[in-house]
Amino acid sequence: MAKADVLARVKQDLALGHTYTATQRLRTLVAIQPEDLELRHLLTTVYRQTGNLVEAGRWAFLLDDVTDEERAAFERANPDPWLRLRLLRWDSPISALPDAGARERLTALTEEAAAAGPPSTYDGPLSSPSRSRTAAIPCLFVMIALGVVGILAAIGVFRMITWVIGG
Repeated sequence: MAKADVLARVKQDLALGHTYTATQRLRTLVAIQPEDLELRHLLTTVYRQTGNLVEAGRWAFLLDDVTDEERAAFERANPDPWLRLRLLRWDSPISALPDAGARERLTALTEEAAAAGPPSTYDGPLSSPSRSRTAAIPCLFVMIALGVVGILAAIGVFRMITWVIGG
């Protein structure tokens, strides 16, 4: 689907108040064309309208109209400079950015990431559930299922006995 078609659908989504669908369409386009600053600006505008400062700061980081409040919210939500670099999804050279402020911000972030050193290896999500709890859920389900089957079997045996005796 062409960019113009997707943008027409985004405009229609926004007119209907479907901001989630509009952001998903725009994020898909940005993933395909990460160097398209117009798309980043549109996505930033939608996030600003919904009050999402973190995402507005993320997508406006490389634009000339990013606010200090948006940038600070993005940095607070993502304190690791390597993560912020990855979230920006900018693969082009820094010099490809038309705004001097954006080039300075990206250069500073790149230097901050280099000073912090490379990230450690990925060990899974920070809040992964403990293994004993996840193992207990299937065990509990099996116990409940066996209990239900036992009750149904007891009812069946009782009915069979009453049928044989009464019949």
